[in-house]
Amino acid sequence: MLSLDYCLHSYGELPLEIVLHIYKYLGYTDLLAAGATCHRWRNALYQTEFIARTRVRFTKVVLSDQHSPAEDLLKCERQFRHFLFEDVTLGQVHKLMTFIGRSAHSLNLDNVDLNDKQFYGLLRLLPHLESLSVIRCLPLFMSATFLDSNSCDLAAISSHLASIRELTISQNRYLTDALLVRLTAMMPNLQLLNMSGCQISFHNAIHRRFYPNEPSAPSESVLTFKYILSVLVQQRKTLRTLDFSHTIIGHSLAALCDLSRPDENGEPGLQLQRLYLAGCRQLNAATMKEFLHTQSQLSVLDLSGTVCLNDDCMAAIVQANPLLKDLKINACAGLTNVGAAHLRHLQRLQRLDISNCDGINSGGIVEGIASEENSVLLELNVSYLTICEEAIKAIARNLHELRCLHLNHCVNGVTDEVLQLIISQLRWLRELSLESCCRLTDAALTGINLSKLELNRTSSNGDIYPPPDSFSGSLQSIKISLRSKAEEEIVRDAKRKQAMIAAYEMNLINDEDFEGHNIQALRGLRTLNLRGCNKISDVSLKYGLKHIELNKLLLSNCQQISLLGMEALVNNCPSIEMLDLSDCYNINDQGIRIITEKLQRLRSLDISGCSQLTDHSIDAIIVNCQCLQTLSIYRCRRMYTDIEDRLSGLQTLRNVYMDNINSIENAEIFRLKKRLDC
Repeated sequence: MLSLDYCLHSYGELPLEIVLHIYKYLGYTDLLAAGATCHRWRNALYQTEFIARTRVRFTKVVLSDQHSPAEDLLKCERQFRHFLFEDVTLGQVHKLMTFIGRSAHSLNLDNVDLNDKQFYGLLRLLPHLESLSVIRCLPLFMSATFLDSNSCDLAAISSHLASIRELTISQNRYLTDALLVRLTAMMPNLQLLNMSGCQISFHNAIHRRFYPNEPSAPSESVLTFKYILSVLVQQRKTLRTLDFSHTIIGHSLAALCDLSRPDENGEPGLQLQRLYLAGCRQLNAATMKEFLHTQSQLSVLDLSGTVCLNDDCMAAIVQANPLLKDLKINACAGLTNVGAAHLRHLQRLQRLDISNCDGINSGGIVEGIASEENSVLLELNVSYLTICEEAIKAIARNLHELRCLHLNHCVNGVTDEVLQLIISQLRWLRELSLESCCRLTDAALTGINLSKLELNRTSSNGDIYPPPDSFSGSLQSIKISLRSKAEEEIVRDAKRKQAMIAAYEMNLINDEDFEGHNIQALRGLRTLNLRGCNKISDVSLKYGLKHIELNKLLLSNCQQISLLGMEALVNNCPSIEMLDLSDCYNINDQGIRIITEKLQRLRSLDISGCSQLTDHSIDAIIVNCQCLQTLSIYRCRRMYTDIEDRLSGLQTLRNVYMDNINSIENAEIFRLKKRLDC
């Protein structure tokens, strides 16, 4: 037997192969922290695999070569592949775009204020571009000479656009037939075309109005489906992803059926792998069934919010598209339990969203996706469904591989017993959402049996904390309460919390009081949504939530949470990046100070409606938060001293939501501040 002992004096001596293997299990924020450990761990971030996972994002800034953040990026040794410009104003950025162009494979321009000449200048510096996204860039498409041969050097631009495989031009109001044809003509090998949210004219009458005499040149005034169809005809051999979400496409989808069949020469037709038709309310069932019958290779299908989807259509989809891995059919009112039952036949399904389908209840879950053991499904969203405890228990017993489970507003089905079963069975969960499941108590998260908790144990202080629902004294037994049912429930919850805290602090709980499972068993939990679970108190935060990887925690309207729970939370869950404490009335300035001091990765903080907070909380945020990007302080009426001016000094802050100011105005405040600094 051969044994090998290898002694390391520090983690910095680990072989690069081991470091790379560790990195595979880390999220982006963890990778940044790990890269700051030592030179070896930092060099590991330069590997191709991790560069491909990183996207550089500029948001709500004025970019200039002479100022940060562009100046900082120019000093970077790494070469990134993916870049996002969001709500950005471009200044002199020739050096920056030259640096980006050395390695950029994808460029996303979202609401960027640039004209056609600036766009040409960017393209000339991006020779390796494979993915281009232009969203809400209205000034760019307002120019009638965009990509006109008389206004630019098409040869230089075409050579850089020829390698593009993915094109997104969504939510552009001024996109026309002429602009679309010019742009796509330079991209002969498109695999993805996203035109979601564009104002496309599908009616033949509109086409005849702008094209009375055909053939004619593409119009500079309107975007019609017939010209889009001509683009699809040219790209049908390579096109694999199509997105017409939030358009008025209806019967025109039938035109794609003919396009999907082989042509006269035997050339293959359009064969999609991903199709997005979310929010297309004018679709009809017959046309959709006919088209989906021709797309047997589909792996991703999004029909969210489509009125036409019914049980017969669902049966046809399951039969014609057996390779589906990702299916979104939320908010489809025509779907019932009969259609939901067909979902059990999709053997490769990994992600399913059937939330807000009013016609689906417990029967559709039990007879459908949770009818038998399933080791393939990873993500399930059944929010807003009228389902009972047995349906959720079936999910917990049969879907053991779930990584993501959404049960928002399933008020009747989510109880303490159900959550205990979820914790015991779904040990791989990474995301758990229980918003407005108001029947949950601390017992669900901690596993303690409240009925067996005897508060009157042999102790000198045992009589200080009476049982929550009992009365002491002969006179109290005949008292009549004038409280409403809601008020009585609030009082009982407060007494329950007081009793449990006292029992924990005084060590009055024995091993036999713990009969359930603690949420700590979900060791890989990263997102937890407990919004509106107003029976959850500091007890759950102190003795339940102990997750090193938890980075998103939503506790809105959990009024029983206070400083005691916050002190434990920040020590037990140090990786939190997004924290929602809105309408948690017991949170005070000291709690915010502790949160901002301990949670070094905090990027988003919502403290709206926390009426105890004052300007001291703003001071703590400014001093301690080095990564904060989003702050919401609606209805914090005790904060009033020059908030905008004080927060403008926080360099990382990009979004502030407060009374008497909306997000657009607030973005302009920060833009103006950046311009003045430049």
